[in-house]
Amino acid sequence: MKLCEVIIKNFRGYDRETHIIIDSLTALIGKNDVGKSTILEALDIFFNQTKIEAGDRHIYHRDEETMIGCIFCDLPAEIKLEEVSTTFAQEFLLNEQGNFEVRKKYPANGKQTIFIRAKHPSNPGFDDLLAKKNAELKVLIRNKGLEDQVNLTINSVMRKALWDFLGDEIEYAIKEINADQADEKKLWPKIEPLLPIYRLFKADRPSTDEDKEAQDPMQHAIKLALDEQAEKLQEIAVEVKRKVGEVAASTIAKLHDFDESLADTLLPKFKKDPAWDKAFSFSLTGEDEIPLNKRGSGVRRLVLLSFFRATIETDLFKEKNIIYAVEEPETSQHPDAQKMIIRTFLEMVEKNGCQVLLTTHVPGLAGQLPLASIRYITNSEGYPEVASGAEDEEVLKRVADTLGVYPDFAPALAPHHGVKLIVCVEGPNDISFLSAISRMAHANDATIIDLNMSQNIVMIPLGGSVLKDWVNHNYLQKLNTPEYHIYDRDIAARYSEYCTRVNNRGDGSSARITCKREMENYIHSDVIREIFGIDMTIDDNMDVSTEISETLRQANPTGYRPDTVKKKLNKFGAQKMTMQMLQERDPQEEVLGWLRDISSIVQP
Repeated sequence: MKLCEVIIKNFRGYDRETHIIIDSLTALIGKNDVGKSTILEALDIFFNQTKIEAGDRHIYHRDEETMIGCIFCDLPAEIKLEEVSTTFAQEFLLNEQGNFEVRKKYPANGKQTIFIRAKHPSNPGFDDLLAKKNAELKVLIRNKGLEDQVNLTINSVMRKALWDFLGDEIEYAIKEINADQADEKKLWPKIEPLLPIYRLFKADRPSTDEDKEAQDPMQHAIKLALDEQAEKLQEIAVEVKRKVGEVAASTIAKLHDFDESLADTLLPKFKKDPAWDKAFSFSLTGEDEIPLNKRGSGVRRLVLLSFFRATIETDLFKEKNIIYAVEEPETSQHPDAQKMIIRTFLEMVEKNGCQVLLTTHVPGLAGQLPLASIRYITNSEGYPEVASGAEDEEVLKRVADTLGVYPDFAPALAPHHGVKLIVCVEGPNDISFLSAISRMAHANDATIIDLNMSQNIVMIPLGGSVLKDWVNHNYLQKLNTPEYHIYDRDIAARYSEYCTRVNNRGDGSSARITCKREMENYIHSDVIREIFGIDMTIDDNMDVSTEISETLRQANPTGYRPDTVKKKLNKFGAQKMTMQMLQERDPQEEVLGWLRDISSIVQP
């Protein structure tokens, strides 16, 4: 089976039903917090039964069910029910396009349910045969006079005979078949093992030595090796159960001599099957005995990517349908290494037949990918939208225009060169703030550039765990373009070193740290009152987003989280700022000073 489409509804930012086409190689590209990782984590819930939490539901649909669906193509030629071969088509389990579609639904209260959405017979009395037990099917067979023509012990044979009985009168309708209840709960357990294996490698690793995620990718190798030996392990389990059962039966027999009534209440029973994957633990360590998960992020990612390269040559990984999902494979990697990453993924898809999903907000990677593999995610209308490179030939330009990096190794973006200055900030919220303030400032002073309109300036987020790598390795040097860095003062002790490095380059680049804690500290209290309905005095050192969030949650426990508040302040609050408000919050004109510096560099 191959995954060919993902469907999400009421899961985090995806409030409406959203379809994402999946290819052998699929790249989810977009800004931070736009919904890329959400897709990968939704798949993890679907395939690996990861728990869905209340906070995973869309904020305005908390009481409604969440749905995560997958559509599969390249289906196996047969499936076995009651140990007898049948097919998805024979059981009418395919959708309108002839693919296998499964939808898992997670109600706000209650257990998950699994439905197969299919073009299914709709004739009364023939539309629920998969839910009927053997005795019920026998009654229908006898009522139609078919008992001498079919084997009454095999349900799938009886179902086929009943559907064939309709002949040209058979009618169809799109139906959601409850896979948990179908055929005495035998249907889903027979199909689930046919699904691909899904492995998610997150951008940030846990710091616990024994955590399963920290053991990946070696833990994944153990899992596949165990699957390869499944038949032998089953034989061992059966033999162990047999011998233990003999001892248990003998023990109960001896207990009869002491207390017959007590002995009659005891039954030998294994509580659970053996967990073979927990019997093995493996870690990569160096001579200094430092485990892999305690090494730097760059080292960890290099090991992971080397693991992927090794899968191309290892037979262990060639017998399974596997989906590898990788968050930000470019993390802490030089552009030259990024090229190798993409080549590796392309080889894995071609030689191993696996599927690779990746996320990135570095548009330079987009230029190395097949256009058809790109899924560009935006959130301009308040909900995620996904554009496919196969359908939108302008998707690369849209990526570049939005994220703003035009590296030399992305030939598809070459026509967009001509940038005179790269403005480097910590994250996308900072970009939203500066864009809005520059527009307002330009309206009051034409000498200040509107960053939204200038073709000579790009802004990119460098913050988070990879900021030091951007600075230390000077990844943008191939562009031969000066950089203007602005870092928040919330962790000034760390950023001062990076500022010094940038200021000492001697190539026209410069860096500074904000006087106030973060960009949102420059937002006026009148704007906060208008957006959130609360009165608050803004201190230069306070964590504004957290303070607002806590105040809102005192009145409503389901109020905005700090990251949502931060986004609203910078995206919508900054747009409401006036020049008078800015001067009241920033009498030293620090923000206007940045904008004047930027303007003088671009148009001296």
